[in-house]
Formats: sequence, structure tokens, C-alpha cells
Amino acid sequence: MTGKQEDANNKRCPLCGGDMNDGITAIPFFIEKKIVVVKDVPAEICADCGEAYMKSFVVGKIETILDRLDDLNSEMSIIHYYAA
Repeated sequence: MTGKQEDANNKRCPLCGGDMNDGITAIPFFIEKKIVVVKDVPAEICADCGEAYMKSFVVGKIETILDRLDDLNSEMSIIHYYAA
């Protein structure tokens, strides 16, 4: 199959236009004076520039993780996505 159907299945990187592939990444968040790194996050990663973008179904869980960490007095936290 060629044409529009094939193009619809191939996502392109918004930064450089490269092909996006499923993968796993670590995403840092800087919240006020805290640093939080969430590891093992499902993402789409550009094959050309390496930029990673969280998958849409991940966003809600990431927000929950960050909300739960709000009460900690930690300056830096490293959390595994699947364990949270």
C-alpha cells in the first residue's frame, strides 16, 4: 500500500522531520527548585535527532507522579515510570 495511508502511519519529528519510532526514555522535570527524572517512559523517539516525545496515554500518569512528589522535601527524585 502506498500514498496517503502509508504517510498517515509514519509519524514525523516536529523538530527535524525525521521518522519517529516507539521507544523508552528518561524525562527530566524542573519544578520550582526541585529536579525530578522519570525513567522508562514510553515515548516516540526521532531516529534522526533523538528528540523524545511522551506518548499521549502517559501524560496523565506522569501528572499523578509529579503531584505525589509535591509533598516530599527532596531536592532531586528519580522515579521509574512502571513502578510508580
